[in-house]
Amino acid sequence: MKERNTKQKGLIYEALKTLDHPTATEVYGHIHAEYPSVSRATVFRVLAGFVAAERAQELKVAGEEVRYDYNVAPHCHVRCSACGKVADIWSDKLLGLGELIPKEIQGFSVEGYGLEFFGRCGACREEKA
Repeated sequence: MKERNTKQKGLIYEALKTLDHPTATEVYGHIHAEYPSVSRATVFRVLAGFVAAERAQELKVAGEEVRYDYNVAPHCHVRCSACGKVADIWSDKLLGLGELIPKEIQGFSVEGYGLEFFGRCGACREEKA
């Protein structure tokens, strides 16, 4: 069954593309300012649907709110340990690491992997100086 494209889904997807690796709360705030009829529950439900349909990916770190990335092409991320900002890393060498991993590790069948680096973004480094 084909998924319906609604105005709300379009607004949420555009917010994903406009905001840089936003949380669902950030997407909601961005949309709700101009379209107050779009509920928080709708934003969370649509984002979950985008992930299920592989139109977006979730970026999870323990203890932090999930962030979303509209770009589902294979790539890595770097996260600022001070402010939480996330940026994409495009590196064939890093993506090639997946080819070094066996399809089964310690009884687990490997279905994929994510690689995230941590550090301080330029703004936070300047702020600390």
